[in-house]
Order: sequence, then C-alpha cells, then structure tokens
Amino acid sequence: MANRNHAADKRLKVISFIREKREISRGDLAAAFSLDKKTVSDIVEELASESLIASSGFRESVAGRRQELLALNGNHSNFIGIDLGGTHIIGVLVDLTGTMLDRVFFEIRPGLPMEIILDQMKTICRKLMVSEKATASVRSICICAPGFFNPATGTSIMAANIPGWQDVNLREIFTAEFSRPTYTEDCSRAYALAEKLLGEAVGREDFIFADLGYGIGMAIFSDGRFLRGANNKAGEIGHTIVARDGPSCSCGNRGCLEAVASGRAIARNAAAGIDAGLSPLLKGLTHGKAESVTAQDVAIAASMGDTFSAELLHNAGSFAGLALANAVNIINPSLLILGGGLIGTNRIIEECVSRALATHCMREIFEDMELRASKLGMNGSALGCGLLAASEVLGMA
Repeated sequence: MANRNHAADKRLKVISFIREKREISRGDLAAAFSLDKKTVSDIVEELASESLIASSGFRESVAGRRQELLALNGNHSNFIGIDLGGTHIIGVLVDLTGTMLDRVFFEIRPGLPMEIILDQMKTICRKLMVSEKATASVRSICICAPGFFNPATGTSIMAANIPGWQDVNLREIFTAEFSRPTYTEDCSRAYALAEKLLGEAVGREDFIFADLGYGIGMAIFSDGRFLRGANNKAGEIGHTIVARDGPSCSCGNRGCLEAVASGRAIARNAAAGIDAGLSPLLKGLTHGKAESVTAQDVAIAASMGDTFSAELLHNAGSFAGLALANAVNIINPSLLILGGGLIGTNRIIEECVSRALATHCMREIFEDMELRASKLGMNGSALGCGLLAASEVLGMA
C-alpha cells in the first residue's frame, strides 16, 4: 500500500510539474525529480498511454540533438467552472491545460430568490455540457460563491450578499443533476488559484490576492498552500473594521471595509449623492434612477471628470489600502495582487491602494513586496473553478 501511494504521489507531482512548466523534456523531468532515464520513460509512457500528455514539438539541445517536448493533452477531458457573484453568474468550459473554450454570462439582480439563482446556474451548466467548442466530455464541475463553505460536505454555509442563501449543498445538488463530481470553493480562493496557475502569481509560493468587487474578500497563499484557518474561514478582510462608527455592514458590525469600499458601498453612496444633487453627470448616466447606479457607472463618470465620483473611488481605494496594509504587515507576502470588479475599470482605486500601502506598511516589508493588478478580469474566479474541477487529474487534490 505504501509503495502504491508513493507511486501515485510521484505521478501527481509529475503531472503538476508539466502543467506548471507548460512544456518539458524527459531531461527536465529527470533533473527536477532526480530520476533515472528508465523511471522517467516509464512515467512518460504511462501518462501518454492514458492520453494525459502528448508531444508538443522539439527543441535543440546543447549536444545538438533534438529533445522531444511534452505537454498536457488539452483534449483529455473538459471541466466546468461556475462563479456565483453578487451581480453575476459566469460559467466557463476549460480543457486540461486551463484554456478557456467557452463562456456563459448571466447578469443577476441583487435580491433574487435562491431557487431562481440555482436554476440559472444549472442552465449555464447545461449550455456548457453541450458546447460546440468542447474538445472532450466534461469530467467534473466546480462552483464558487462568496461567503463560507463546509469543504467536507460541499455546502455553501452563507453568502452575506445573497439574501436567504443559507446551507445550500451545492455538491449534492449538482452531482445529482449532472452525474459529475462537483467541488466547491470560496470565490476569492478560486480567483487566487487562477492567478497562481495562469496569472500574476505563477511560480510564487507566498502571495495575497485582494478581491475588490461587489463584496470584498481575500485569499492568502503561504508556503505553497492556501491559508484556510481553523474552519476554512480565513481571509475575511472585508469584515475588518476600518471606519469606527461607520455605516452598518451585512455582517452586523459597523465600519467594515466592505461597508465603505465595496462595489455595493460605492453604489449606495453614489445613489445618495444623486438624490442630493451632487452629480448631474451620474444622474444623467442613470436616467435619474438613483437606485440603479452601479460602481461601474461611478468609474465611467470619474473618467469623464466628475469630481464627486472620483472622490467616491478615492475614499474606497484609501480604505482598501489601509486594510491591506495591516494584512501585509501581519503576513509579509512577496506579492500582493489586486483583482475583482473594481480593478481595471478605473485607475483611481489602484493608485489610492498603492499610496495607502506605501504610507501604512512598514517600510522594510513594503519594499520587499511586489504589487500587481490582475489581468484575468471577470473570468478569474470561474477559471479558478475550472482548474479546481481538474484538481484530481492535475495533482492539486
């Protein structure tokens, strides 16, 4: 049994190594794992026989001989990743390499009944199951949502931004509906995994991902693993207090980061400003319907020179930077990635976060850390879910 487990562990490590490096030679494998030629050949032959890897061409070696390059076989199997956010549901179909083959997007209104949201998620799965862009059959599904999960049962315990969303066993519901293994994860961790495997954190073992969107979350990657906490609830930076006696938060406290700096908070403050006549431009963008304003509207107005909108984004970025400075001082990451719906639409928030970090972090810690903005956009969490769905194959289980 011990030898069998050791062999399986080595196999998964080899697959994970090939995924991370994209293309490798047999010599690369031998050097990375201190293996002899026969062992490498046996592993390669086994993986090739199962269509997990395939030849991806050749490269010239120092000795002048061409070396065959091996890569994951994207046609081996496909996976579905579903991201349930506060204002959207995104589903993606990915292959074994993490390449996105197809995408389905549904916008949702805050406050929709749980039953309708679940039906929309199932509809997205059905569309992706029969996608003409598929390269193989769908092997498994992964779903992420904001809030807390019970990883043992696949139950979404609560999502503060989705009214009535309590103890929803997503694993049970979707496994029964689609006869596929179903995994679950927090939205911010799923996004961070996509950064680790496809984005700004490739090759990094210690980083923080700040998820700044309709809600605010954080994922902590430490020593090559997610820092999950005692009950899988680590990373709730959105519910750290940054404005004493500030506005009420959905968690029941006052002055939480999410209550003053999230997309929802920006929209709430913008609506109040429209009603008070502080921004004729925002009023025009929303056709006078203050209740319909979004953080995206605020970003557009700010880019058009609206000082009220710019101030809203400045305040949100400053609060976010203050909270992140505390996290950086405690965790000491080598990299901080800013992502989520508030990043990329307007530079004001990013610039304010950067200034707050420089001001409030300990100098020695700040100078040793890189700050980057995600390039994955709205698809980050869904892509991360697709990769998590492939975890058993990719050696991340």
